Amino acid sequence: MNKTFIFDYDDTLAWNQHDYCYAQVEFLKWILDRLGHNSPDIQTVLNMEVEIDKQGVTKHGFQMERFPLSFQETYRTIRSQKCLKEDPEGEKTSYELGMLAFNEEGYKRRGLAEGTEETLDFLKVQKDELIILTKGDERVQLMKLEANYLTGWFKEIHIVAKKNAQVVADVVGNRNKDLVWHVGNSIRSDVEPALEAGIKMIYIPCETWAYERQHNGLPVNPRLLSFPTILGIKENYHLL
Repeated sequence: MNKTFIFDYDDTLAWNQHDYCYAQVEFLKWILDRLGHNSPDIQTVLNMEVEIDKQGVTKHGFQMERFPLSFQETYRTIRSQKCLKEDPEGEKTSYELGMLAFNEEGYKRRGLAEGTEETLDFLKVQKDELIILTKGDERVQLMKLEANYLTGWFKEIHIVAKKNAQVVADVVGNRNKDLVWHVGNSIRSDVEPALEAGIKMIYIPCETWAYERQHNGLPVNPRLLSFPTILGIKENYHLL
């Protein structure tokens, strides 16, 4: 019988986390140049930005603006701690540096993760149903999807503000849960919601940001498989 595969996008079908890391590197270098001897050590700055960004999920969710605002708030906080006068121009620049994470040309240049096209082509030959369920800002996610021409493989594309069991269940709808697999790299946003929704799960581990690392570890569940790369789906198709 034909199966349904519901794929996460970021760091599953295409690498994503490094886009943010490159922006962080530029921000850290700029902080050193801008503040000179008033700059804290780089690890302190980075830890501060990561924590502000993580806390920002509560206020801003996964909207694009959250990330550059974390740069801006980090710069503002450091200046306040150092008793330095306000710097509106510097705050503007720090925000712009955060926006470097969202780059359509970069998405096109990097393309899909290794093995993705081969795996998707294989599943299409099997006549399986392919769906994308991705969390994030619709503006950013559409930019990524269009940059990598994914509409040729996927029957449905769902971009959601958050991913939980109810969201997964809504996408699954009336399909036979025994024939539905979610595929993703996050224990918090992929594994836990999929298993709670009662479907099967293929976990493909990939290092991600602080928010996604808040979980209780990979659960033990008969509906859960883990492959080191996305090609594991093709190589182990007989197990699915």
